Amino acid sequence: MVMDIKMNKSVFLGVGAVCLVLLALGVFALVQQYSFIEGITNITSYVPWGLYISLFLFFEAVGAGALFLAAVGKPAMFSRLKLAVVGVVCSACAGLAILPDLGRPLGMWRLFLAPNMASPLLLDVWLLSATLVFGVLLIVGLRFAKPGLAKVASIGAGVFSVLLVLGTAVMFCSIPGKLGWESPAEIAISLVQMAVAGCAIALLLGAVTGAARNVIVKLAGALLIANAAIMLGEGMLLVYRNDFVLRTFEAVMFGSYAWIFWTHVVAGIVVPAALLLLDKGVTVAAGLALAGVLLSKFVYVVRGSIYPTYGEISEGLFIPFLQPSTGPQMVNVYVPSVSEFMVAGAVVGLAVLLVMVAFNSKLVPADDAGEQA
Repeated sequence: MVMDIKMNKSVFLGVGAVCLVLLALGVFALVQQYSFIEGITNITSYVPWGLYISLFLFFEAVGAGALFLAAVGKPAMFSRLKLAVVGVVCSACAGLAILPDLGRPLGMWRLFLAPNMASPLLLDVWLLSATLVFGVLLIVGLRFAKPGLAKVASIGAGVFSVLLVLGTAVMFCSIPGKLGWESPAEIAISLVQMAVAGCAIALLLGAVTGAARNVIVKLAGALLIANAAIMLGEGMLLVYRNDFVLRTFEAVMFGSYAWIFWTHVVAGIVVPAALLLLDKGVTVAAGLALAGVLLSKFVYVVRGSIYPTYGEISEGLFIPFLQPSTGPQMVNVYVPSVSEFMVAGAVVGLAVLLVMVAFNSKLVPADDAGEQA
């Protein structure tokens, strides 16, 4: 766990070195991508979003979940400062993960200086910015024992962390034409997974103590069951409905992405839920739950590109491997390129490095066991 790294210099240096290598590889890959080298990524006009957006959704869930617990947790039971640090780092890395998808980094300032008020992305940018601001204020209030600031920041961080996840889910469901993203079930799943991620981080960090730990363990198990129940409900609708939105869900369950989907279900939901409810192997269960959230986000993102959009169907647009017949069909799968994996690895490496440095600095005191602010 991260707490052990604080007491082990060799582990700190080893993990730090690995993170720096990942960052170097990611910068190299990103330079190639910004040089517009053909084939450097497998993202196309038909598959517009892939690994980068999956990572954005994952870090958003982890950051929002950690910040929410830091905001609402009782000081005597939670290490709110540790959770707040992880929440801010992961939320910031969510923003970094989406940058390669937006194009050149300098272009992102247009979202603030020349915003398109009709764009659903704008709401997401503002919510993420507000979450980061209140998260940083919460860290300052907790670290420097400023109860008033900590209280105000707790309210802001708690509210905006939930609104961030909710706003992103609504944005996906409202994008015209992308059939796989139109399911309202994803709004509920996103909020549940945010809570799962927050609980998992708290358990991995040892940031929850006493009776509260037992509550978090059981709560995490119950949330995983709720996640599975929502997915089961959406799947059962296939018996009574035959629309394109549900067909995309059927496609990821039994088509080319089936192995990822069922790995996520079994290893990311069923196994950790059983371990948590039995209070066995809690650290392993928390790690599996986080991995399950990441796989779930990837499956959801690629689900939007499995079938042609309504416009593409009506226009008779040629899609690779789409046969000339009526109605939508499954097309070739999206597999991230080596360059995409390198950039994603850099973002993960940066998140680990920043958290590790923070936990081994004066920002998080060695005897931190729950703040009184």
